[in-house]
This record gives sequence, C-alpha cells and structure tokens, in this order.
Amino acid sequence: MSEPVDGLRGFDHEVVEEVFRRKGLAAEIIYVPWTRAMSDTKNGLSPVLLSCARSEERAEYFHFSEPISRDTYGLYFRRGFELPEISGLSDIIGQRVASVHGYVSLAKLHEIGADPIEVPSETTGFKMLALSRIDFLFSGKEATDFFLKQSGMSGEFDFHEIEYLEYHLCLSKKHPEAGALLQPFNDGLAEVKADGTYQLIHARYR
Repeated sequence: MSEPVDGLRGFDHEVVEEVFRRKGLAAEIIYVPWTRAMSDTKNGLSPVLLSCARSEERAEYFHFSEPISRDTYGLYFRRGFELPEISGLSDIIGQRVASVHGYVSLAKLHEIGADPIEVPSETTGFKMLALSRIDFLFSGKEATDFFLKQSGMSGEFDFHEIEYLEYHLCLSKKHPEAGALLQPFNDGLAEVKADGTYQLIHARYR
C-alpha cells in the first residue's frame, strides 16, 4: 500500500524489506503506477519489481525469486446468495461479476471471454455486492480480506475458491546489478520463513 493503513504497508512490502535488511542490502520501495513499474523493470531502468506472478511472457524479461506470497483467487458473494455450480473460472461466464481495474483478476476474466464490470477498488465492489448490483467480486483473498476487515464488512460475504497464484520478486534481466541480488534474496527469504518472522508479518494482516 502506497500509504500505510494503521501503520501497515503490506505483507510483501514488509517481507522484502526484512530480507534485504538481513542481507545488508539497502532497499527502497517506490510506488508508481503498475504499467510504469512493469515497463521500467522490463527495460532495465529499475532492478526489481515488487511483485509479479510468473508467466511465459515475463520469463523473457525477468528472473523470478522463490515465492514471496500466494493469493487465493475466487469469488466473493453475498451471504445467503444461492451459489450456482462453479468448478472453474469459465463457469462464471454469463454471471454478473466484477473485478478491480488493473488487477490480474480482471485480466483473467477478460481472457476467458467473460464480460466483467470494472470497479475502481475492492470497497466499491463490496458496496455493489451488498446492493445486489453484482453477484460476484472476483479477487485475491489474502489481500482483499484485509480491505474487508478495514471496511467493517467481513461478516457480510462468503468466498468460493477458484485457484491460486504465487507472487515473486521479479528481477530485470536488463539491469546490470539485478541478477546478483537473486541468490542473496532467496537465502534471506528462506531464513525469515524458517525462524517464524515471515509468519509473524502475515499474521498482522488477518
């Protein structure tokens, strides 16, 4: 989160800072629009992108760290709403579903041929759900649950899991110093997971 919420910046943000700190490496996390962050790192203007999912296309431009987090993607719906039979994402085609502008979840809906409603934020999506203007909000659970908690609407919705994605630190293949960061980062990540620091960071967001 570019602006802290109750002093919290995001679990990926905290984990990455802690890993670099342990390895004696200075890390400054700068928040810019996603398209610029992707472009700058892809072209070697920035060494590292926080964070991205692995894909064949991105493997052309990035080295991927070990997974720093995972996001369980699925459908939020009003408590009491009769859920149709949904075993995969394609089953959502034809349903009234929304997702947040710029998120990978929205791109996935377009990829399968759905006609999603774009919303500017999770908060807007949940307000539309509560008013029955949509039936589903497709989003990642780990991050979205934090926003639900902040909005005081946690008890109003249920969640149906579809799939999950793992997120990585993505290091530019074009930046001269980025490749050398990969192994130290992976080693430090293993350390924070082994000693419980990783789990403590994530617990603050539940």
